[in-house]
Amino acid sequence: MEIPLLTKGESKVYQTLVELGESSIGNVIKMSGVSHSKIYDILKRLSEKGLVSSINKNGKQYFSAADPSRISELIEEEKTKLETAKVKVDEVVKQLKARKKISKPTSILSSFEGVKGMKSVLEYILERLKKGEEVLILGAPRQIDEQVGGYLKDWQKRRIKIGIICKIITDIDSPSWDDIWWEQSKNKKLTFTKKSGSISPAYLLITNNSVTTIYFSTTILTFIIEHPDIANRYREFFIELWNQETNKHSKSS
Repeated sequence: MEIPLLTKGESKVYQTLVELGESSIGNVIKMSGVSHSKIYDILKRLSEKGLVSSINKNGKQYFSAADPSRISELIEEEKTKLETAKVKVDEVVKQLKARKKISKPTSILSSFEGVKGMKSVLEYILERLKKGEEVLILGAPRQIDEQVGGYLKDWQKRRIKIGIICKIITDIDSPSWDDIWWEQSKNKKLTFTKKSGSISPAYLLITNNSVTTIYFSTTILTFIIEHPDIANRYREFFIELWNQETNKHSKSS
């Protein structure tokens, strides 16, 4: 049986001492199966954790295990350490983000690989959008819904909660969302959708300051360009497509 917070060797030695009671080093080695070269280091670590004590009798050292309830105390101590660490980490992250904002970017283009990289970029975009601002999405390949549809719905829910407007031109084969919250966001004029007559090669997100392109192949490749002028050109391109789709629907009706 391995004990949480203890290594395999520590678990063996502690359990041996629980069973033996006060014992010499020789008996601990024999019963635990731990090698002579490791036993002293293990006993030292257990002593530092308050799980083992020792006493010298007639020049010979004997070891005893602390009450097993000490293990529960260790867990509580670890919880306290983790809570303290979290507070410190949150502060460090806050300071690092502040530094990142004021630091001059070395490149307007960043690339990421895999699902985590894609999520990192989408979270970055959402953090910088404010209520009333707009994000434009072009292309919603069937693959993106199959692979990360759940995450995208969560992202959209958070976008709606902030009050960010979103216009989407989906692919012809893109699955439609019929969720109540999605329809409600359309009624509140926070979401506008149109369906294209074609299939796009990527998933494109456009904001006032950035353009993000996500490719779905054997792996997910995400590229973000942060440049207002480039973003504006893409916005103009998107608006032109949006108006074209509007005209098509008007003529067909």
